[in-house]
Amino acid sequence: MSFLDQLSTEQRTLLVSLPYRVGLFISQSDETGGDDSDEAEMVALSNIITAYSQEVFGAETVQYVISETVRRKPEWKEWSKDLDTIEGQCHQAIDILSDHVDVKEVSAFKNHLVEIGESVALAFREYGKETPLMDKIRVFLFYMKGKRHAAKYGIPYKDWEQFINISLDERKALRRIAGALNILYI
Repeated sequence: MSFLDQLSTEQRTLLVSLPYRVGLFISQSDETGGDDSDEAEMVALSNIITAYSQEVFGAETVQYVISETVRRKPEWKEWSKDLDTIEGQCHQAIDILSDHVDVKEVSAFKNHLVEIGESVALAFREYGKETPLMDKIRVFLFYMKGKRHAAKYGIPYKDWEQFINISLDERKALRRIAGALNILYI
């Protein structure tokens, strides 16, 4: 029996829908790349969640939640609605988890949600040869600012190739999710 069995139906659905909803929120945050980008990100989201469900983590909570997320894939279309409520749902999920599992498990869950969102964003390059020069300069300056910020906190930062795979809109959405989960995202 997992801790999920102790939750109400609504609480359980909230928790197990978040891995999918966070990934979808990140994917839909950006209009660049067009339909090809959206399709690639949706395939990536499904593959990422499925892969996570097959991994063995040090965090039992994440394993239970993501395994059920995959089992409930027929509900994903329904879970696609009302993405504007996701930040509040992240807060609720952390409150629910905090009442049922230890702080290490809560932290792992939060980090995996951000990792899923970032993996979806990385699924398709958002900046390429056709990107206007001023946009390229703006992105590079944003990269350097983030790199300095990460160095200040002594945390690793993405390399340039990883960075340019995430659009500014996706990065803002990732920061919103991380903020709602009370973790730092650079």
